[in-house]
Amino acid sequence: MSVAARPIPGGRVGRGLARFGVEAHALFAVLGRAGRNTFRMRGEDYVEQLGKVALSALPLVAIASLFAGMVIALNASMQLAELGSAHLVADIVAISLVTELAPVFTALLMSGKAGAGLASELGMVTLSGQAQAMRALSLDIDRELLAPRVWACITGTLLLTIAAIFAGLIGGMILGSAKLGLSPVHYMNRMTSALEPVHFALGLIKAVGFGTIIAAFGTRMGLRDKVDAGALGTHTMTAVVTASFTVLIADHIMTTFILAFFE
Repeated sequence: MSVAARPIPGGRVGRGLARFGVEAHALFAVLGRAGRNTFRMRGEDYVEQLGKVALSALPLVAIASLFAGMVIALNASMQLAELGSAHLVADIVAISLVTELAPVFTALLMSGKAGAGLASELGMVTLSGQAQAMRALSLDIDRELLAPRVWACITGTLLLTIAAIFAGLIGGMILGSAKLGLSPVHYMNRMTSALEPVHFALGLIKAVGFGTIIAAFGTRMGLRDKVDAGALGTHTMTAVVTASFTVLIADHIMTTFILAFFE
């Protein structure tokens, strides 16, 4: 009686690493195609996509960041008041918002909005056969579709992060002034004295990195071959989940390296 061959333990790991390598190569290839067509894309296409990505999400990001700043100030004031250091609320709110919460919060919202939008919109182009028709008409898909969306997502994430920082700082100031009795002028002086260039550099570099991640996953999943609408939905969900997960991992990596660089 023959004995069935046992699977090699490293086989599944090897296949997983190989698949990871293929997907990573595909993501970088998409970004490379967009980068090569940066100066060839039409300005009106970029502005149109930027409006869809950034302007449409501005109210959502601003309101969410406003209340996030208020929540941080509330929690910090309750803890610091017990230690007799309530005046440090402005410092904590400012640094945590600029370096961490505003970039990550904005990126997660953009993963759900821009990432899903890119995957579904480009997915419909692929599924409906429009991509093949554009190639038949000698139209460059990278210039017409890819580059404007990638750069709009990156720029939009950066601009929305800046808006989230200001909205969050205002929310913290409102709560700090109402609960702690601090004057807005004193609160702003504490914020400006606490923030340093490294904090703004950390937050803005993260915003650009997160926008690149969202654009890469959204366009990659959108351009993948699809057989039906079910595959389109699956790829859209995959773009959102993987982009959000990668943003959280990249947040730790970027924080570690950027802080080590500025030390």
